[in-house]
Amino acid sequence: MIKKARRVFAAVVAVLLVCFTAAPVLSANAATQNSWNFKNSNFKKLGTIKSSTTVDGLGLMATSSKNMKVKAESVTVDGTAYTYCLALSGTGTTSYRSVKVPVSGSDTIKVVLRSSGSSTRNLIVADSNGKKLGTIAANKTASLGTYSYSGSKGYIYLYSENSGINIYKVQVDSNGSSSSGSSSGSSSGSGSSSSGSSSSSGSSVSGNYVVKAGGMSLADALKKAKSGQTVVIDGTVKSGAVSLPAGVNLAGKNNATIDFSQTSGSSGRGITLSGNGSTLSNITVKNASDNGIFISGSNNTLKYVTCCYNEDAGFQVSNGGANNKFYNCKSHHNADAKGENADGFAVKLHSGEGNYFENCVAEYNSDDGWDCYAAHGAVTLVNCQANYNGYCDGIYGDGNGFKMGGVDNKTPGKAAHLDPLNHKLIGCTAKGNYANGFDRNNQSGVVTMKNCISDSNKGNNYHWPLTGKPSALGYKVTFGKAIIEDCTNINGKVNITGATLKGNCKGF
Repeated sequence: MIKKARRVFAAVVAVLLVCFTAAPVLSANAATQNSWNFKNSNFKKLGTIKSSTTVDGLGLMATSSKNMKVKAESVTVDGTAYTYCLALSGTGTTSYRSVKVPVSGSDTIKVVLRSSGSSTRNLIVADSNGKKLGTIAANKTASLGTYSYSGSKGYIYLYSENSGINIYKVQVDSNGSSSSGSSSGSSSGSGSSSSGSSSSSGSSVSGNYVVKAGGMSLADALKKAKSGQTVVIDGTVKSGAVSLPAGVNLAGKNNATIDFSQTSGSSGRGITLSGNGSTLSNITVKNASDNGIFISGSNNTLKYVTCCYNEDAGFQVSNGGANNKFYNCKSHHNADAKGENADGFAVKLHSGEGNYFENCVAEYNSDDGWDCYAAHGAVTLVNCQANYNGYCDGIYGDGNGFKMGGVDNKTPGKAAHLDPLNHKLIGCTAKGNYANGFDRNNQSGVVTMKNCISDSNKGNNYHWPLTGKPSALGYKVTFGKAIIEDCTNINGKVNITGATLKGNCKGF
């Protein structure tokens, strides 16, 4: 009896060994995440820091004369409450008033921060030799800023370029990890389900499909994926135009880039989202012959997505697209042949209500940074930037930073009319654009601009006239008054006869 049991056990083991060794296995995402929140007890107890110290692997560089302080201060960013911060207390270097952050060599640095003054300041990112690599903007209100690091494994330094900055949290996502720190092989918050099959060409692993050079194409992965599953882009892949099915997510790792140079003509949009409930994160979309990403669906979320070198607007929301959320997205160097269409972010031509942008940046696009022409729903922008738009690679366009409306002369069966929309811009910055920084463009609603900065734009920093004569209407109209509250005008002129100044406005 015992011998028979042993034979059965041995046979079972042999079968299991064959099954596990014969099936091809996809490697799991080796992404890691480290984070430091200054409300944690190891930081809270430090108080004033007068000499360099290391806490939980994070270096805090200070001297007796150039010290920093961990202090109580409460802010809320993206629904998360922070109760303590590291106050840099002034300009820093790699030797003092700086944070020494360990990096792996391919990382996304995420910092929750704010300027401790009344204007936006820059947090310098420097390598271990002190070479400046880039900056993270510290706005007047607390927000999440990011920097993509690619270099040697070791440390980078964060310090203020000029005057104080308060830092609430530092996070390092290595090798393309998501903000939640989960790997590509784990269940997603959208309800990814596990799959029992896998293949080396990119079949699903725990509900995910992996697309990389030499493997399954993006188009094939999207055909297989079901709502709630995620297609992971690993590195750089090439693709023709694709449509993202409703509820299917796209996520990237290893500097994920989708190169749409295979597209051609006005139908060559990179990614089309006509459905609802998808999330796109940590990917770059480039070289599409039309829009990088075109959205007519609703309730989609985009995080850390970049659109660049496309031949129309980087991101466009139109045709009823509503309640789409954009966080930390960038749109740069998009240009069409005539320069008239390639905006950074276009929320126009019958877009719906509730589209929201936070910590997004539009730079060096041939047309406008944001264009809300003929939108049918109010837009909210928080801590967004529109810089140096209106010129790209020899092509000139309109060149406004934030163009907040216009006449709708394209609604079938209706006469041309004004769209009275109450857009909101909070903590936004427009700098160096080829036309106006903040532009009415025939917007007849009560637009609110609060804690905004307009600097060195070639037209008016704030262009908000009381009257205008839209060409589509052919007659002069009087607009409603906008609200400009606690805003700053730097090195530029204004036309604000159609706006009311409130609070502590500077430079008007």
